[in-house]
Amino acid sequence: MQFYEYKGYTIYPAPHLVTGSQCWVIELMIKNKNAIKKYDNGDFFTTKGEAVFHSIMYGMKLIDDGIALLNQA
Repeated sequence: MQFYEYKGYTIYPAPHLVTGSQCWVIELMIKNKNAIKKYDNGDFFTTKGEAVFHSIMYGMKLIDDGIALLNQA
């Protein structure tokens, strides 16, 4: 599994192909110490590579915005 370290967090991009389509959707997990949480959004991409890149970027934005759940861990 790919991962990306960012500001003390680990981002695990895990986009998936939407059933019956050619579109990939953002899905990721973010880990901080012993806490881990899954995130997704409604953005679609035509390739898995694009979805992985944007999953990481979305994870970085969540961290920069101060995701509350992981900050409490």
